[in-house]
Amino acid sequence: MKKRVNKVNFISFVIGITAILMGFISISCKKSNGSSILKSDSSFTLTSMAILSDTLLEAYKCEQKVNGVENSLPVAWSNAPKTAKAFAMTMVDYPNPKDSINLNCNLVLWGIPDTTTSIAYGKMNKGPWFIGPNKDGVACSYTSPCSKGTGDKQYILKIYALTGTPSSLPTQNSLSVNYQVFRQALSTVTIIDSATLIFYSASH
Repeated sequence: MKKRVNKVNFISFVIGITAILMGFISISCKKSNGSSILKSDSSFTLTSMAILSDTLLEAYKCEQKVNGVENSLPVAWSNAPKTAKAFAMTMVDYPNPKDSINLNCNLVLWGIPDTTTSIAYGKMNKGPWFIGPNKDGVACSYTSPCSKGTGDKQYILKIYALTGTPSSLPTQNSLSVNYQVFRQALSTVTIIDSATLIFYSASH
């Protein structure tokens, strides 16, 4: 009788462990929607000489438009994954810090060659890559921070190391590739790693 009880307890234990493991698998599958992201502990880093102590320098704010195009801030990155075949970049800000859905997109850049490690000041419109619309959606350009509200405004600059440039994106500058279109396109490739640079710009 004692052996039978032990056997029943053992079977119950196995069933319980199996249920827990299946639950974890189910949760993992639900979290894998959209882009495939390979997590790593790499030192992939994004920097800009225009940013000092997390603050954008005055010289890079409110850039003058020339034919609808503004000079972009200089950026550089290091320790990118060796398996990356292309890079892409975005810059966004949230008008309402408490609203994590509605955002302004100041930059969408894609098709950056895997041999690239920096983009010089004012050159985001002039490289072997492609750029989407500015914040107003009227020109293919970067939009410089030029907040006229109160307090400092946060901007999020992000670079993605990809297995390739999404084939759904055009091989030319395009007003149609806004932030939402870009994010949807990313779901067709793997994001090997990403690096984020968060900075602030004082209001004018």
